[in-house]
Amino acid sequence: MNHKPLAVKLIALYLWLKAAALILSAISAYLYPSVQSTANGVIEDLVPMIMAWREPAHDIWLALLFALVDATLGIGIWFLQKWARTIIVIDLTWLFGRAAVGLLMIAAIHPNGLHFRNPSPYFSINIVASLFILCGLLDPDVMRVFGKRGGGWPWSD
Repeated sequence: MNHKPLAVKLIALYLWLKAAALILSAISAYLYPSVQSTANGVIEDLVPMIMAWREPAHDIWLALLFALVDATLGIGIWFLQKWARTIIVIDLTWLFGRAAVGLLMIAAIHPNGLHFRNPSPYFSINIVASLFILCGLLDPDVMRVFGKRGGGWPWSD
């Protein structure tokens, strides 16, 4: 039997909880239209990419799609599937790399245009959880459990 490190269990649990929150928000918005704007806010905080569509009516269906993706990745991580680890590491590396480059470019080109607003608690939790997930999946002990030799990146077998 393969021993799962605590980081793997926590990552899978986080992905499943996030999927459950998205599903509950979508169901509540669908069944109770009076809470749709609140549910849409929770959905957009959990998956900021959804805000780009700027169509609140689509938030419910997009939330279900993202919940399916998160639940699938959670199952993949739980069962130590290399594809799930690879997808998550590439996605988070791209996310943080793009954010860092964007902030540096704005700071260099137009320093007065850089304004920070207070993020929601969900956004802050997502950032911290994403950093934890990326560090956890790049840990050499966790990589060995996934069948990696320890190069750090998903493609370094």
